[in-house]
Amino acid sequence: MPRIREYRPKLIKIGDNKSASVALILRNLDTDPEMFFIQRAENKNDPWSGQIAFPGGNCDRWDEDIAATARRETDEEVGIRLPANALLGRLDDQPGRNNNRDISLIISCFVFNLDSPQVVSHSPEVGDSFWIKVDDLLHPPALSAQIQYQTVCAEKPYPGIQFRSGKVLWGLTYRFVKMFLDAIDS
Repeated sequence: MPRIREYRPKLIKIGDNKSASVALILRNLDTDPEMFFIQRAENKNDPWSGQIAFPGGNCDRWDEDIAATARRETDEEVGIRLPANALLGRLDDQPGRNNNRDISLIISCFVFNLDSPQVVSHSPEVGDSFWIKVDDLLHPPALSAQIQYQTVCAEKPYPGIQFRSGKVLWGLTYRFVKMFLDAIDS
């Protein structure tokens, strides 16, 4: 994925906002690249309950930097340890949103390569995890279908991808995936 190393992300100044980061994890780069996803556990107190996502979370004051946040959160949520040298690149920062409203949060997405198998162990925040072939994401009809996903909190539907399993990729994670695919397929 040399193109992702060359990508120049648009960064948002944090200012008074909180910061968070997620890890877009790839494996099998030399053969048949795959991307790692989690499905958040169902929890009535979680505004993103049950959604497809990347592992990640809020920056803590002891994190060395925002990329370290993505590595720490990935280890805490799914037990995958990402060394700093596994970092391939970064995507454009995105403003956080909840129920179709901006919140005081800037989310960064870091792209990592997992070059050796690791056992995944879910924290209580994670209901499921799975790998999807990058080629299937580039050509969604082979995977399932490009859809317009309607949520209860929005007037109009969001673009998304429905996997064969019925799970739907939409929202922030969809935007990061689309940005990544555009970067490597340009």
